[in-house]
Formats: sequence, structure tokens, C-alpha cells
Amino acid sequence: MLIPLPRSARFRPLRALGLISLSVCFGSVAALADESTIGAATAAAAAGQPDHATIVAETHAASLEMREQSLRRTIARDTAWPSGVWGDNLWTLAALHLNERVEEANARLLARTNEYIETNRTNGSIAAPTPEQPGEAPWTFFSVTDYARTLHLFHSASPHFPGRLTAETEAAMKEALWLWTSAGSRLADTGPDDLFLLLGTENHDLNKRPGYYLVTALLQDDPAYRDRKLADGHTTAEHAAALTAFFREWPRSRARSGLWIEVGSNTYQKYSFPALFNLHELAPDPVIRHRFGLLLDLAFIEEAQISVRGRRGGGRSRAVGGGNGFESYKNLLHAVPGQPAGSSHSRVMETSAYQLPAEAILLRKATFPTVEPFVIRNRVLGKIQDTDREGHRIDPDSALVNYAYRSPHYLLGSTLQNPALEYTGISRQQRWCGMLFEDPAAPSVGAVYPVIERTRGGRPQHPFWSVQHENVILLQRIAEKKPGPNGGSYSTGPISMRFDAPGLEIVEEGDWIFAGNGKACIGVRFLDGGHRWNEKQTEAFPADYKGPGDTGRILLHAGDIDSYASFESFREKVRANSLMVSSEKVDYSFSGGSNQIEMARYDVNSLEGFTLPLINGSPVDLHPEASYQSPFLNAAYGSDRVSVTVGAKTRTLDFSEEGR
Repeated sequence: MLIPLPRSARFRPLRALGLISLSVCFGSVAALADESTIGAATAAAAAGQPDHATIVAETHAASLEMREQSLRRTIARDTAWPSGVWGDNLWTLAALHLNERVEEANARLLARTNEYIETNRTNGSIAAPTPEQPGEAPWTFFSVTDYARTLHLFHSASPHFPGRLTAETEAAMKEALWLWTSAGSRLADTGPDDLFLLLGTENHDLNKRPGYYLVTALLQDDPAYRDRKLADGHTTAEHAAALTAFFREWPRSRARSGLWIEVGSNTYQKYSFPALFNLHELAPDPVIRHRFGLLLDLAFIEEAQISVRGRRGGGRSRAVGGGNGFESYKNLLHAVPGQPAGSSHSRVMETSAYQLPAEAILLRKATFPTVEPFVIRNRVLGKIQDTDREGHRIDPDSALVNYAYRSPHYLLGSTLQNPALEYTGISRQQRWCGMLFEDPAAPSVGAVYPVIERTRGGRPQHPFWSVQHENVILLQRIAEKKPGPNGGSYSTGPISMRFDAPGLEIVEEGDWIFAGNGKACIGVRFLDGGHRWNEKQTEAFPADYKGPGDTGRILLHAGDIDSYASFESFREKVRANSLMVSSEKVDYSFSGGSNQIEMARYDVNSLEGFTLPLINGSPVDLHPEASYQSPFLNAAYGSDRVSVTVGAKTRTLDFSEEGR
């Protein structure tokens, strides 16, 4: 069994830590935490007296053990999922990290890499894989992070596991990665004004520039490459210096402004996070290592506070309801008994020495369900500042807020936004909002949320906008509009409401649909013409959908047994609330009249006439003074310092520090 490491050891070479790790195949992602491994901590928590130090230590130990077990399952097979070159990248990284089947791993790497180099020599051009096509490269677009990690961990002068690559394989991998970097890296993309420039989507960007940095930072010390010029006319050493300065500031800029654009994406979180791990552990520059370590801590604490049993709530982008592929990645670190844990598309996390901060572990295992309701109000990124070359330049002050209201029995969340502004497609694409039921006894995490019908190729764009105050959400479908860069929806059909929770009781009273699980409940009302059900009675649709120009509105009002005496009492009080609906506005008063939301209808043909919703008489604040605001995370917008408080545990993440 591997020994849990103190936090102070995180920045040492992986070799010094003596760690090995795990990997799982897609489809099973089946590494389950051993009940006995963290049994003592779980029992203490169940008794109401959790031993926090024990919970953290046992979680770290269980996570390391799971990583090793899964790595061994990976190399026990001849191939890893996905098939082909992607699977080879994962398999060879796992084998070399375990220091087993090393000769075979080198042979696989060398054969594919030499073929790529020869193809480039023959064609006279450098072939780079795309997200859609792997091309002839010895990696895919999304597995270059694993391939570059393999070179960094095992080359002859590595501070981690030197010499597991043969001299021939190492030389070939250096040449192949230099060719790829030469074709894509540009000094023009690395200035201080480029910190919010996306080369493609957010996850695409994180599969490019971190790799360019790691390759040039390694090869600048090789006489054969140091003065070799890349396609933009600048040398390897010049690129390394520019990218070092760039990635020193990148985590600071994200921490100050709100972290992510593809927030909680079902598809893309798993492609973005491996780059953060690589920069934290492999960067030759200690400042980059330190600041990306802080960024990982911040990211996982933020994930924990807004997740129910590992399922992220709140406002999300490029997202749908149900399971999220990144949940098993997080479970690999949290080591929750009985939960599928491991990665599908990368082995970076499994071969990492990184351990979750205590605060993230204690949020998941000793804090929730919460005792008192609270609000999470975090800035997120997404507003376009300008377009530039192949990507977008994002405004750090993006007029977007990830908002969630968390009670002992549910989490209700959404994205506060101004629909008349121009947000990048990856921000406004397939937005998700809704309610997660917090019931530890339930077999799965239940939810009530909107479902957007897609009408053509690609995900729905700008399908709806929403406003929320505490336990109430109002949302409006956005009509289609062409031409124009902003304003209207795309590929958006009817917006329905899905009721997906075990043991859910559904009661219809008037135009209201009420649903409850005995602890939490929600009222849903279609405000423009009522509703109809699908055959299974699991999804309610607008009864009077008007096609592409529809601007139907939906009201969600959540509650629980701590706020209402019973499900019947909740229904009675919601029905008694003041609700005024006209063609131009919705005005809803709740909480005994102490709270009010006024939401004007958004007209895609009259952007200049749009006014923001009013919360208790004041416009919704899309530029809050804080980047993070909750009982657990707090920081002023633009500040380098993020305060973390979980129970008696307090800590400051200071991104101005350079580490060591």
C-alpha cells in the first residue's frame, strides 16, 4: 500500500515521491474504493464526530492505492481504450510509470514516432492532428498531453523517472514533438494581452499551448534544438522564455476572473484538467509549478462546494443532465466507497502525485448535506472582447455569474447573464440549470432540469437565459434570429422539463407541476400556455410551442422540509404567491412577499430595449465585487488572494506567491 504524502511534498520530482498510479478502461471506469480503506473515517462521520485528519489521510491513501491497482489492470491488457494510437499513448504511459513491459512500450512509441517523422520528411510538411482526425501523428489531438508527459517523466535527464525511454525512443519523441510545436506555436500568441485569447475552444487551447511550453522548455537545454527556428522564425529558446512568462501569469489571470468558460461540461472537463496537472508537476519553472498547484486546489474546492455526491450543479455550459464523465476522474481523488473512479481518455491523473487539498475532501465527506442554506455566487468567463485569428479573446469581466442556492436537501443553480451581450459559443452553448436532490440514501442523484431539443447540426446555441434569486429561477427560451453575431438562438427546439429522481412524487395542481422526494420539492410552471407530458410522464413540454420564434417562459420554485412543514404545505404556499404574467413581463413574489423577481421579456429584434431583471427592485448584478462568494470561497474580483474556510480550517491561496 502506498503512503499518503504531506502537502509540502507535492512539488518534489515524482520519482522522489515513489508513486505509481492507476488507469481504467472506458465503459467500466470501474475502480471502486475499498470500503475498508476509509471505513474508520466514514464511521466517524456517520456518528456525527468526523475525525477530519483521519478522513483526509485515509482518502489520500485510498486514492493512491486505487491508482496503482488500475494501472496494473491497464497493462494486463495488450491495448487500452480508446483503440489505436490514443490507446497506445495511455498504455505506454501506464507501463513506463509502473516500470513494467518497458521494452514493449519503447517499441510501440518508437515505431509510431519514426513513421510520423518519415512521413513529414517525405511530404515536406508537418501534419498536426485535429480533434476530428488523428492524422499520422503518434498521438491524437487530445492525447498529446499524455504523450508529452511520457517524454518528460522518462527521458534520460528527467528529475522523475530517468532512463525508462531508450536513447533512440527519446530522440524520436523529441523530434516529433518539436515538429508539432514548430507548426503550431507562435510567439505572437504569448504576450500579456493574450492570457484570455483562446486558440479554438477552451479545451482545444489547453491541449495546445501547455504542450508547446513543455516541449520548448525541455528542448531549450538540448544543443540540437536550442537555436533551431520554429515556423514563425523564432528559436526554441525564445519560445521557451515567452511561454514561461505566459504560463506564470495564466493561473493568476484565471483565479482573479472566475476560472472557466466551459463550466461543468459533460464532454470537455476531462480534456482540460490533464493540462493543469502537467503544468503543476512537469514545468521546469518553479513559479509555474506552484501557481498551477494553487489553481488545481482552487478548482477542486470550487467543484466540491457546488457538487452533490460528485455531480456538479449550478450553471453549466456545453452540458446536459445526468452523469458527467468528469465525475469518475474526481472520484479517483476523493476515493468515495462504491463510486466508479478513474479516467477514460487520459492517464495523466493516474500517474500524478497530486493529492486533493483537505478542504475539498472535507467539503464532500464531512460538510454536506449542509445544516443551513447558503448561496454560491462566482464569476465565470465567456463574454467576447474581440475576435482574433482562429479564436476569441475573452473579456475577464464577462458579465456572467454562476449562481447556486444550496439547502440541506437540494441544490438549485443557474447562470446569471445578459442575453443581449455577445458570449462565445462555448459559453452559451447547451446551457444547463436546474435542481439536484441531496439525498444520501437515494441510489442516485436525482434532478429536475430543462431539456433543449436540438433542431439541426451542432449543440443548441443561446437556447435560453435565466435569472435566479435564492430558491427561484425564471428562464425564457430565446427566439431564433439571423443574421447577426448575437441575440438569437440556434438549433433550439422546444424546451421541456425533465423530472428524473428516484422515488419522486408528482402532483399537478392547476398549471403547476409539483415534485417531491419526501425531503425536497419543486414547483414548475410553464407560463405561456401550460404543458403536456411525454408518454412516460417523465418530461413536461410546453403545450403551445410556437416554433423558432417561441419565447416561452418557465418558473422553478424549490423548497424542502426545513422550510415547509410538508409537501402539501409547500404546494399551498407556492400557489398562494403573487404571480403576474403578461406578454412583456413576469413578476413573482415569494418568501412571504419578502423576495421579488421582475423579468422583462427578451426580444432578439430589440436588443437596445432590453432591461436586466430586477431582484427586490434592483437590477441583477452581473459584475459583483467578488470573484468568489460563499461560506467556503471568497475573493474580491481581480485579487490574487482567495480565502478558503471549511469548518475550523482556514487557508489563503495567494497567486502572487512564486513558490520555490
